[in-house]
Amino acid sequence: MNLSKEKMWRLAERALKRTNGYQQNRELGKEKNYGLMYVLAKGKYPHAKDVIAVAGCEDVAIQFNPIADSGEIDLWGFNFERDLFENLQAGYEIAGMTLDCHAGVWYTIEDWHDGGIEHEKGMQKYLGYCKRNGITKERLEKKVGYLGMDVMGIYNPKSERTISHKDLER
Repeated sequence: MNLSKEKMWRLAERALKRTNGYQQNRELGKEKNYGLMYVLAKGKYPHAKDVIAVAGCEDVAIQFNPIADSGEIDLWGFNFERDLFENLQAGYEIAGMTLDCHAGVWYTIEDWHDGGIEHEKGMQKYLGYCKRNGITKERLEKKVGYLGMDVMGIYNPKSERTISHKDLER
């Protein structure tokens, strides 16, 4: 399947509106309902089952597959360390992410970077994505009011490239 990142994002936005969580909150209005946070895909030409979307509503998140329509999973105790970095370390790539979500990830890195991040290679892969896509502290400050540390100071490009097959098997 040859889907562009933009098409995956559009499919995820449409699929989100069909989820139970979104439908249950429909009467609250768009501002208080689930919003797409990020989309991940595995491989250059991902199969339908290899696309993951995550949407959040206040402090609750759901994960769903926007293409395979396999239902949704409530992510109890959602956190970026486990629900994002683990998937990145397992071979997924970011197909899209909102700037608000990036700010949330940066706050998590700021809070946990001194030993609380179990999926270090996944975090480094995320920081590499930020580097390649112009996600900077200045941009986050200007666009979404980010007030945390510049996490790019802990980016190690060598660490990102050393994800081995052993790491992917764990």
